[in-house]
Amino acid sequence: MQYGQFDEKNREYIIERPDTPRPWSNYLGSASFGAVITNHGGGYTFFKSAAQGRLTRYRFNEVPAQQPGKYVYLRDGESGEFWSNGWLPVNTVDSSFQYACHHGLGYTRILSVYRGIRCEVTYFIPLNSLYEVWQIRVRNESSRERTIQIFPFLEPQCNWNALDDSTNLQYTQYIAQTRLIDGIIDIASNINMPEDPEHFENKDQKRHTFFAVTGRMPDGYDGDLAEFIGPYGTYARPAAVEAGQCRNSLAYSDNPCGAFQLNLQLGPGASDEFAVVFGVGQAEKEGRAVVEQMRDSQKRNEALAAIREHWQSRLRTLQAATPDPLFNAMVNTWAPYNNLMTFYWSRTASLVYAGERDGLGYRDTVQDCVGSVALIPEETRQRLELMITGQLSNGGALPVVKPFAHRPGHEQEPPHYRADDCLWLFMAVPEYIKETGDLDFINRILPYADKGEDTVLGHLERAIYFNLERCGAHGLPCGLFADWNDCV
Repeated sequence: MQYGQFDEKNREYIIERPDTPRPWSNYLGSASFGAVITNHGGGYTFFKSAAQGRLTRYRFNEVPAQQPGKYVYLRDGESGEFWSNGWLPVNTVDSSFQYACHHGLGYTRILSVYRGIRCEVTYFIPLNSLYEVWQIRVRNESSRERTIQIFPFLEPQCNWNALDDSTNLQYTQYIAQTRLIDGIIDIASNINMPEDPEHFENKDQKRHTFFAVTGRMPDGYDGDLAEFIGPYGTYARPAAVEAGQCRNSLAYSDNPCGAFQLNLQLGPGASDEFAVVFGVGQAEKEGRAVVEQMRDSQKRNEALAAIREHWQSRLRTLQAATPDPLFNAMVNTWAPYNNLMTFYWSRTASLVYAGERDGLGYRDTVQDCVGSVALIPEETRQRLELMITGQLSNGGALPVVKPFAHRPGHEQEPPHYRADDCLWLFMAVPEYIKETGDLDFINRILPYADKGEDTVLGHLERAIYFNLERCGAHGLPCGLFADWNDCV
């Protein structure tokens, strides 16, 4: 069964039928502000950490999968029929429903054509930004005038801490609030607590995100999840979409949401274009600035073009030209792109890790550096230095290094060690030196995680002694705490 094809000219994978065996996802943004998005618009957004900075909800290990997400509903104002641009969650079964998803480098574009209405939504996160953009184009391809309603929707968390939001309901159901400010939905968490931006891991502090439409004014909104979905509604049949009217609701406690209603009047061949933005900050400050910045479609197109160039420039180091186009696609685009995603995000965010991994796994990240150094040598050096400072003075390593909270020289010894963590440095450090010629790197002095400092060469020596000092009865180094077979 074929579900799509590689487009190496545009460096995209095009999914041509929506009923994929599993959700097929892409990555947007960076580890500072990133998102996972599926070929149906499912997924979630996070800030700094998918565990402690989860901004929108996603329910893992469920059937049907990938709910909720970054949904765009369409409704025919005359017939009352509605559908999802990404096929799900409405799940339109009519064979006339046309669909395509283009997973590109740092962006995803989902297109649909149904009942003569073409809709295209492009999701991306501008470079070095703390907000995402959903660029929406709607075109009437029928021969008569149409009234089409658009309902963009997402479901934010009450608390940015993923575990707290899903389990500590006696607390989290009472800490969220939404307000409408200049047409922007301000979504506040822990509204009765002071802000504490210097301590990201403090989950009990006031925080804000914003959700807005730019390029045109919305005709309605909802900030209360129960009002938009309905007390007995579903993502497939939200009450507001079914009725064709948002309630203009706001939440105080319970569950917030971000939803807008846009009424389009389109003549034959006519189109409309606007964007939805969602990001970190207060509506009256960061929200207003982003709405203004992304108001013009040319600015949005320039931001998208910059993203494409950013990623493509990192893939030009190695190019293969063989008789096998699929092999070329793997070597030239998708293998290095996947390596860069694991380099930037480690294993902190995906459709598999549900928030329990919070930071950069030591062995995983050092392994990623072996592949990334040919693509991004300077960033790889910085990451290697970070990971080396995650080694303790006894030669062992912190199992996870948190860039947003790491304090070299002040970290506590972990409850257990893995035998292989720092041994992967013997692959990554030589690979960096061979690729860059930076022989002096081994003389660079870096602190240990707990106390003291040493040259990079000294760190490597401590890694060897760590294992030699932990041998079994037959003089062989012990595997210690081994969750995989890496230590073998």
